[in-house]
Formats: sequence, structure tokens, C-alpha cells
Amino acid sequence: MHEKLVIVPRKKSTVKKVLNMLWFVLACVSFVLAMFVPIIFLIPAVIFAALWYFQSFRGDIEYEYTYFDGEFRFAKIKAKRKRKGLGMVSMEDVITIAPKGDRSVYKYENDSNLTYKDLTSGDSGAKVYELVFKGEKGINRYEIEPDEDMLDEVMVKYPRIVIK
Repeated sequence: MHEKLVIVPRKKSTVKKVLNMLWFVLACVSFVLAMFVPIIFLIPAVIFAALWYFQSFRGDIEYEYTYFDGEFRFAKIKAKRKRKGLGMVSMEDVITIAPKGDRSVYKYENDSNLTYKDLTSGDSGAKVYELVFKGEKGINRYEIEPDEDMLDEVMVKYPRIVIK
């Protein structure tokens, strides 16, 4: 049994991209103006530069999916430094893994009582799968983007659960 690992980077929203450019431009303009009037513009320049730094370099989010020996593990990685475990799902509890919009998961997609987590990149062209399983508080649904190798590895031991 091999361990399969998939890392999916989260796509930045348009608002974050615009704010990132805004902080950068304001920092540059403030630093230029601080050369002439340092008393007024130096503190705002440092603040805008810090905002730009934190938004552009520390705001990156990636999701990690790991499948090994009958269990999925999910983690969130911030800024390629901080890793936070989001949960573990045993394949014994999994109801189905199917593409988003498939008829087998239709009733779970429209049920507002389910616990739902979006662990995808946010890219419109990505192949999104839904992982439906029994959790501690009832049925849960995760949206994930596994690759073909990971799905093939799951199908070796659990062929009835995975729908491609």
C-alpha cells in the first residue's frame, strides 16, 4: 500500500489581488513622499508595506489530501509554513466519492443539515469530487480535488465507493 498525497493551492480572489496591488502602490507612493516630508509619510509607508507583505506572502493557502491504508487525512497549509489538520476520514465511514453534480450525491448536495467543507482550489476548470461520509455529528460532505492516481489507489480496495 502506497501513500498518496495531493496538494491543491487555493486560488486568490479578485478582491485580494486588487487589495494586494493597492497596498503596494500606496506603499511606493508613501515612500517616495516620505523622502520629501518624512514626518507625515513615513509611518503610513511602513504600515502599507506591512499590509502588502502580509497579504501577498502570508496569505497563501494550500489544502493537502493524504490517502494511506484506508483513511483520508486533510490539512490546511498557510504560507507554506503552518500546517493545521482539518480532519481524518476512515474509508469504513465513507458513503461515496463522486464527481460534483453526479446523481449519486444529488440528495447530499441539497441537504442543508449536512456539515460541508470546501477544500478545493476555487478554480472553475478543476475536477471536483464530493466525499460523503458518516461523522460524529451525522453525515458530512467535503469537496475535494483528488488526482487520478489517488482515486485509482482508493479503487483498489474500495471499488464500490468511488464513482468516476
